[in-house]
Formats: sequence, C-alpha cells, structure tokens
Amino acid sequence: MKIKFILYLLFISSISSCQSQSSKQENGKLQDVEASSNSLIKSKSYVLPKTLNEISGITFLNNSNQVVYAVQDEAGLIYTYDLSSGTITSQFEFGEDGDYEEITNDGEYFYVLKSNGDIFSIPVSMDVDQAKVSEFKGKLGKGEYESMGYDPENKSLVVLCKSCQTDKGNATLTGYVIKILEQGELSLKNQFSIRLEEINQLLPKNLKSLKPSAISKGNADNTWNLLSSVDNMLISLDEQFTPKEVTLFKKKQFAQPEGIAFDSKGQMYISSEKGNTENAFIYQVNIEK
Repeated sequence: MKIKFILYLLFISSISSCQSQSSKQENGKLQDVEASSNSLIKSKSYVLPKTLNEISGITFLNNSNQVVYAVQDEAGLIYTYDLSSGTITSQFEFGEDGDYEEITNDGEYFYVLKSNGDIFSIPVSMDVDQAKVSEFKGKLGKGEYESMGYDPENKSLVVLCKSCQTDKGNATLTGYVIKILEQGELSLKNQFSIRLEEINQLLPKNLKSLKPSAISKGNADNTWNLLSSVDNMLISLDEQFTPKEVTLFKKKQFAQPEGIAFDSKGQMYISSEKGNTENAFIYQVNIEK
C-alpha cells in the first residue's frame, strides 16, 4: 500500500512539473512574439563619406536635430556631420590615433570612450588647444568597451563592458556609473550588473553572453537603449537597468551598427560602419510595434 501511495505521489509530481514546464514554454512563446513583433524601421538613410567608414559613435547636442558629432575607431578626431547637406563641416583633433568607440555629451563637454575604458573630456566649443582635454584613465576593470551614454537625470556617464574579465563565467554584464564633476573631470561612482537571465525572459533562446555596441538614453521617456551589433538586438532598460523590451533585427538591415543617439526631438538614429558594404551610414530609425 505504501509503495502504491509513493508511486502515486511521484506521478502527481511528474504531471505538475510537466505543467509548470509547459506553462513556462508557453510564456516564453508569448514573450517571443512580443519581442520579435517589434521592428526597426529605417525612415531615412544618410550615406557617409569614406572618412567615416569606421564610424563607431554618434551624439547630438540637446538643441540640435541636424548636426551629428561622430568618432571613428582609428583617429583621435571628432567630426561634425551636417545631415541636411550630407557633408563633414569640421573636425577637431583631441588625441593620438587609437581605438575610439563611443561619444556622448552633457552640453558642455564631449566624452569619448576608448576601447580600453579610458575616457576623454573635450569642451563642446572645440576651439581650445589640447591642453584643455582631460583623460579619465585606468579606472575601469580590465576588458573591452564600446558603450557609453550620458544620464542627464544624474549628471553621470554610464559605461558597459563588451568583454570584461569580471563577467567571465558569470551570466552578467558589468556596467559603471561615472560622476561628472566640474570642468569635465570624472570620478567613478559605482559598479552594477545587468543579469542576462532578465534579458532571456524576453527571448525565445537564451543568451550566454551579450556584446553591447552602444547605449543611449531616450530624451522623452528616460529609457536606456542598448544596441548590440553582434546579437542583432536593441534592448530597452529602465533607469535601474532592468530589461523591459527587446527588439530583434536582421543582420542584413545594418552592415555593422555601432552607434545610437537621439536628437533634440527624441528621434532615434543608428550609425553603421561600412562592413561589407560600399559606405557607412547613419539611419533615422523608428520602432514599429
């Protein structure tokens, strides 16, 4: 009798487990539909000159929707690109040639991120000599970096690892909050982690790692927008960096999307390196739901 009762309990437990598994899979499918039903629509395209074939980051000043400031990952230069004329109107040298991956600004200073985590502060006026350019160096964990955005709410920079030792063996993505002080000086405030488990809840297939290419905060809703060229996705996160929504895109849509920024009207732009195409591009982009 006891054996029959034990077998009965095991049978009930097995059914419950299957139902739970089925429910989880069903929820996963629903989340998959929600994530993949969003599409990135390119409403305008700007063909860039050969000088910007390796464009790696873009930013707008908060009073502009026609002028883009860009960096490329080979030269210590900030380029001014006019969307209306489709031309580079000026360039400013802030440092030696190197691997520069991202640019953002707080209205007073441009901040340029190097792949090793070093950050340059450059006055927005760009009419000063290089003695006014300061460098935040050797403060972040060892690794590779491509993503940095400005947080106007907290007057700080947010930097994400692309590949850092601290994340190896962990299902996490490490980020840093860097406080902006006077005259563009920077100070490390704190470190945080984004758990891949929270992103995987929005996806049909689990990510084992995430390789961010760019991050920018939307002007209208304070949502962080994380772009991953390798993973072909755009992730929306709240102010605590909790993933809220994932928009998947096809690899053929962008050759090599490396930059994301919002103009003064809150319009999203994505820049794409040349990759296997003839030119690099800046795209005006909408999320269609």
